[in-house]
Amino acid sequence: MAGLLFGVETEYAVAGLRPNGDAMGREEIVRSLMDAARRRLVWAPDLHPGAGMFLQNSSRLYVDCGLHPEMASAECANPWDAVRYVEAGHRILAELASSVEADSAPGTEVLCFRSNVDLSGTCATWACHENYLHRRPQSQLQSQMIPHLITRVIYTGAGGFNPFSQGLEFTLSPRMAHFECLVTENSTRDRGIWHTKSEPLCDGYKRLHVLCGESQCSETATFLKIGATALVTAMSDAGLKPGSAVQLADPLEALRIVTGDPACKKKLRMTGGEERTAIAIQRHYLETAEAHAGDASMPTWTSDVCRRWRSILDLLEDAPYSVSQTLDWGIKWALYTNHARNLGIRWDALPILNQAAELLATQAPPDAPESSESLLIVRSARRPARSTDQSSEVDPLLRSHGLERSDLDNLLARRQEFFELETRFGQLKSRGIFHSLDAAGVLSHRIPGVDNIDQAVTDPPAGSRAMIRGQVIRRLASAAHLQCTWEQIVDYGERRALDLSDPFTQKESWQPLPEADIDELTESGPHARREAALSCYLQRDFTRAEELLRGCLAEGFEPASTFCHLARVLLMMNRDGEAREEANLAWEHREHAPPYVVARTLFFQCLFAMLDGAEFSVVLGQLKSVLRGSAAYSDWTVRPMLDHLQPRLGEPNYNFLRALADALSNSSAMPRLNDFPQWVDAPAATGAEALLASSDPNETIEVWDDSDQSEGDVPF
Repeated sequence: MAGLLFGVETEYAVAGLRPNGDAMGREEIVRSLMDAARRRLVWAPDLHPGAGMFLQNSSRLYVDCGLHPEMASAECANPWDAVRYVEAGHRILAELASSVEADSAPGTEVLCFRSNVDLSGTCATWACHENYLHRRPQSQLQSQMIPHLITRVIYTGAGGFNPFSQGLEFTLSPRMAHFECLVTENSTRDRGIWHTKSEPLCDGYKRLHVLCGESQCSETATFLKIGATALVTAMSDAGLKPGSAVQLADPLEALRIVTGDPACKKKLRMTGGEERTAIAIQRHYLETAEAHAGDASMPTWTSDVCRRWRSILDLLEDAPYSVSQTLDWGIKWALYTNHARNLGIRWDALPILNQAAELLATQAPPDAPESSESLLIVRSARRPARSTDQSSEVDPLLRSHGLERSDLDNLLARRQEFFELETRFGQLKSRGIFHSLDAAGVLSHRIPGVDNIDQAVTDPPAGSRAMIRGQVIRRLASAAHLQCTWEQIVDYGERRALDLSDPFTQKESWQPLPEADIDELTESGPHARREAALSCYLQRDFTRAEELLRGCLAEGFEPASTFCHLARVLLMMNRDGEAREEANLAWEHREHAPPYVVARTLFFQCLFAMLDGAEFSVVLGQLKSVLRGSAAYSDWTVRPMLDHLQPRLGEPNYNFLRALADALSNSSAMPRLNDFPQWVDAPAATGAEALLASSDPNETIEVWDDSDQSEGDVPF
């Protein structure tokens, strides 16, 4: 069998409530979740600054752009494991949320959601990306797989409401409303069905990165999403051209038709002029897979997936009722139609009511989304219904279809209730609607063989390098000198590296790290040793960097500056307490330090105050005073540390500290600080508070010599 591995990246929406009902900031929530992960999980830090952590089950937990937690599953070799490790990720995040609640004031709620779109008007969307291993150039797979990716929505769609509709438009796949083109290089804008991203993360293979997926709750939906797509990838990679006979004339038009058709009966135009349903196109892919099930290029589990694939396509012939207990969109369709009936809303009349709502939207300004960043996904239920001022076009449209204005008013007044149901559907833990339905035994979505989720929380999957990565992390995680990527593990304490570039490797083979010229540098003077420490720091060899810097301090070499360097290294190793001690020692030695080092010690005071949630305006005032002098500026490579701390700092603090670090490096960047109110509002210190040895802000500190800096003060 040719190599076939896959994994899933799930982005989670988060919200939080304090005991008094006030919203928690998203930065605070994410920072608390990651802090809980560092305390409670077995993990090793990502080799890339600020990128998160690899867990003992070989998954990767990190904070993605947009300040939301993301879990990337380990590499899996079969779809049962793929589902198992996605579920394990949900469980890990839910347990972290519970631990944050337990460590907070009684009544605090931390909410995590398998959401796909925000219905409050922000146009936000949370992704669930897939990755598949292949060998052929991506361009040879594109045409073969696009018809599959578009029509698989009939069983992979999460269901819900079109976030851009002014009414209540049910769709099989709400996230697909955010896809605007067929092919794209981007993942956060101009989203396309086919993503041209090329980042293999291994040797000898390529990685297909699929954007057009959603987070699902149904095991059947996730199993088929991964299993069927993996088979289509394998067939395309083997040159079987499974999609050649089902090329769509207009793929984006086809996507709109499929997502808006719960009956799965509408025909899609093909390039040859004929028409086929989405079910018929999926059957073509299925039959091709069945015909080649015994090929060496196909996995041993091909027939098992094909049987499940066929049974779901058979069920879909009688959709939507037939899948109302099995697939996400079918479960939601049954839930929402029943809720509409109880509210006296005619579900069959939604197309006309939605058309009337769109007309009404042209007569009035749109509702402004909530300004808060923390509860956007749940506050939609608290927004008032749109005003239904009279419109000359709306009433005639309604009357022509036997509807009254009261029907539209009722829909708009109750619209937010549906949005709240949609948001709560995928909520993690027992408060989620799907979880409640599943616990009540009214669903039939389970896949035999998807079990032992507790084991998947702690143990890596077999059949790939993930097994080795997880085992090493479990064995060595307590060592602060371990760093990980998908392709390697570096143990700086033992001066060795584990090569995981072969995605199927089953052997733990360590190689010594190259020493470069560091040993020669350590025999030189303290300036050279501090330069060696910088080299180690940039290579993320923090253990060696610490050793070199402590050696410099033992010789009494420029203590204030070297204490600052050491504090930065310790922060990268998540040894916050020791880093604070070193920063405090730098402050105590400021009297004989150059102004630019005094500025750096104050920078650390600001940083630690932010991490503690403490006031730091006085420190900023002191820093303003120091920065009056031209000698207070020196190039400083502090970005890696800030990136590492970004999830804990939060976006506003992170952005301010970046601007402040830029200013400390170059006085020409000072004007940008005026964009931050905390800087503008901080009064410059005067007199004794100004910290300088002289009242003249341009005078240098007592024993500082310009030659010290030119000889090699390390700017990191």
